[in-house]
Amino acid sequence: MVISTVQDQIKRWVKQGKGQGEGVNYTPWYTAKQVSSRGNTHRPKGIKNGREHLFLSDWEYFYFLLLDWSNLISDFKEQYPLLDNQLDNIEETIEIAKELNVEHPINPNTKELKVMTSDYLIYFLDGSVVAVSIKPFKLITVREIEKMEIERIYWERRGVKWELVTDKDIPVAYAKNIDYVHSVYDLSKYQISDNTVARVKKLMEPNVLKRTRILTDITNETDDRLGLLPGNSLTIARHLIITKEWIVDMEQPLDPNKPLLILDLVESKREVGRKHAN
Repeated sequence: MVISTVQDQIKRWVKQGKGQGEGVNYTPWYTAKQVSSRGNTHRPKGIKNGREHLFLSDWEYFYFLLLDWSNLISDFKEQYPLLDNQLDNIEETIEIAKELNVEHPINPNTKELKVMTSDYLIYFLDGSVVAVSIKPFKLITVREIEKMEIERIYWERRGVKWELVTDKDIPVAYAKNIDYVHSVYDLSKYQISDNTVARVKKLMEPNVLKRTRILTDITNETDDRLGLLPGNSLTIARHLIITKEWIVDMEQPLDPNKPLLILDLVESKREVGRKHAN
């Protein structure tokens, strides 16, 4: 294999900032145009880092939701390149492949060597870092195991734990609950003010806590009483769940046509700020 071509590409992409940056400024190594999709494409905005993400399968998206929801994680980077410490070559993964006596991954279109990536590099609040590869269980072949072993050794050399996550490891019901509320974390695009949230919350909460009426009946009534656009109060109810002001059992399906079971209430930063201002 000719290495010079991929090394030239690495230099160009590194210059563009790919595989670099922190938080909102991180840029994944590969984009949708460079990786074939394995299913539905998702482009959610992350809560933890405030940037748009791109996922080419439901499983990658579900795992993202779990990471973005977790209280243990500070940030994560997807499509993280396995380059040398100077970010200018793939000699290390080539070397590991030779030591394992397996073929290094290639670009299926050009047949040239390609930069390997980890699906996620996850940063925990306790300072630990974990690299993750996501593979549907039925797609794990001998060849996939060879590539993952290259990836595992690469991270082992850096003192970073590597993990394989399959569809069998992802709690789908939990992830779908997060999906239901995730997009309404930021209410600015709905033109709903903090004052409106506070009014709706104050009016809805006593009724929701009784657990005797379905959620949509309560939210529809609240819209009417406050003169809001239809659906605004339900959007706010979802917002209160994703901001964790309303603590609910995320292992049980969230159904707005049933009573919402709130386990606990948490005072929001918005409410704390209003008290300090008074």
